Amino acid sequence: MQEDIKSFVAKSIERVHFSWKRVCIVVGVLVGFVSIGVGATLVYSSQYEERVLPGVHIGNISVGGMNREELTQFIQTMQNKLVDGGIRVTFSINDEKKNFVIYPSVVSDENARELVRINIPQEVEYFLSYNKDTNFFARGWAMILTNASQPHLRLTTVSLDKGAIQTEIDQNVSSYITSAKNASVIVSSVSPLVYEVASSTIGVAFSYEDMFGRIQSLWSSFETPEIVINTHAQEPDIRESDVQQIIKRLPVVIQHDGLSVTYSNPVTREDFVWNISSESIANWLEVQKDTDGTYGFGLQKDNVLAFLQQKINSQVNQDARDAKFAIANNGKVSEFQGSRAGIAVDEDIMYSAINTAILQRTWHDQGIVKTVALVTKQTEPQVKTGEVNNLGIREILGVGHSKFNGSPTNRIKNIRHAVVDKLNGMLIKPGEEFSMIKAVGPFDSATSSGYVTELVIKGDRIVPELGGGLCQVGTTMFRAAMNSGLSITQRRNHSLVVPYYNDLSNGNPGTDATIYDPSPDLRFVNDTGNYILIATEMNTKTFDLYFTLWGTSDGRKGYYTPPKVLKWIPTGPEQIIETTDIPVGSLQCQDRHVGAEASFTYIIEKPTGEKIERVFDSYYRPLPKICLKGVVALSTSNTSSSTPECTGDACPAAAASN
Repeated sequence: MQEDIKSFVAKSIERVHFSWKRVCIVVGVLVGFVSIGVGATLVYSSQYEERVLPGVHIGNISVGGMNREELTQFIQTMQNKLVDGGIRVTFSINDEKKNFVIYPSVVSDENARELVRINIPQEVEYFLSYNKDTNFFARGWAMILTNASQPHLRLTTVSLDKGAIQTEIDQNVSSYITSAKNASVIVSSVSPLVYEVASSTIGVAFSYEDMFGRIQSLWSSFETPEIVINTHAQEPDIRESDVQQIIKRLPVVIQHDGLSVTYSNPVTREDFVWNISSESIANWLEVQKDTDGTYGFGLQKDNVLAFLQQKINSQVNQDARDAKFAIANNGKVSEFQGSRAGIAVDEDIMYSAINTAILQRTWHDQGIVKTVALVTKQTEPQVKTGEVNNLGIREILGVGHSKFNGSPTNRIKNIRHAVVDKLNGMLIKPGEEFSMIKAVGPFDSATSSGYVTELVIKGDRIVPELGGGLCQVGTTMFRAAMNSGLSITQRRNHSLVVPYYNDLSNGNPGTDATIYDPSPDLRFVNDTGNYILIATEMNTKTFDLYFTLWGTSDGRKGYYTPPKVLKWIPTGPEQIIETTDIPVGSLQCQDRHVGAEASFTYIIEKPTGEKIERVFDSYYRPLPKICLKGVVALSTSNTSSSTPECTGDACPAAAASN
């Protein structure tokens, strides 16, 4: 019995000794891990507080260990390479491969309209802060785990101008697109009725499935986008068999002495009648499919709209007219104009009414419509006559100033047209958001807009474009709105440093505002509670442009600090691009633009003493001098001549081209 007890006690002691050994091992391991964590944290604190964690990649490129300046320069360099490489597009027509390149920027004397944009400061902040916890010990483990996992990340702020990209693609493939053609009836004579049925044909169309997503994905990984667009057959909606179902109704549709459109002017009470002849109906005829699947003879929309625009609109349409007044130097109203409502033909409703009247002739013998009443839509003026004596135009709220010296003739013409013909005397209603593009537009043609053309560079082509110089107007208005203490709702700086828009206080870039139809725009809200009058002054002798905003002050003050250039960015070597689009031996050049990072603060002091501050940061992309050289035939490679560039904070902005 004693032996058993001794044996039990010995084994128990042996087990106790074994357990303590395990505890020591566990404690040792924990101490080791803590030591590693502390060591890693110390390494992090000393080396990676202001650097990207090791192992981090953008796409397949490692950026681990880069500091803020290195990462900014790296992202900008990769962006420039992608811009130079362009978006490569491939498609096939009849088993033959075609390809073209979309260059993601459109450069003019004052605009660099980028089709693909990266918010570089935001990307830098994202990668510098990636996987960094505020907990002291967690930081070390995050560094170890990140280095071990080697994460391949993407940029987070890549944005596309989808409309512009689609337009560029459409321009390149438009000659290969053939629309499906519906079966139709061709009438060669109304009396007697002679016609033939035209056969339908299959068309060719392009598919753009996930095109924008692929461009954005590849760009976000610093990979040159290579896009393949596919073709597919486009089936016609109307076939010969469909036409045969209704062909016997053709005489009923044609032979009713046409169709009349009537209108009575509500102000003058003058009556108008416009006739659509049977011959016109026969020429505009097309077979249409109704929502219930039945077929009928209708009219081509383009022809009906052309009839309305050419025959009717000029006699009916009139713009809404605001009551307005101009303030002379003595503060008195010097001009008066009575308000009137705007009237315009409602073209969509009118097409539907005319088309329905013809369609009904296919389906019915009774109740044939021979007359359609004109339908108009009305717009009220923004300022009515009864309001002109109580608008609250009392004092100067703020003044914006810029200089346009050095501008060529066409640029000055465009500025004058916008300033004198568009903006001077314009009233902004209380609560209204002012849009510069809306105020100085339209830009659809030289005839309707009043603007003249200036040259811009698109890829490797120099082409004319309307309205060069209008950013002078946007910049001046931006400064006037800030000096008036108004709420800025939309503003974007130019993509390039352009001396026309450097701030007059110190000659630095930063207080400019670019406009380009349809975007970007300059917008601000009239939150004064009263009307604001825009008064402009353009002095072509001293090249001064002033915008004065008049209204009723609520005691607020608006101003902005002189802009600071945080960094000048060199342009790189001059580029010479061979082209066959200009005369052989000629040279057309776009001057260089040194890049910059600039910043200023906009301050509003409320009458209550509240101060609102808003920082405007601007990034200006560097652009080397680009020259197009006319040649007989393109060589296998285009070489660029190199010119030395200035570096450092003292680097001045380059002169703008015309």
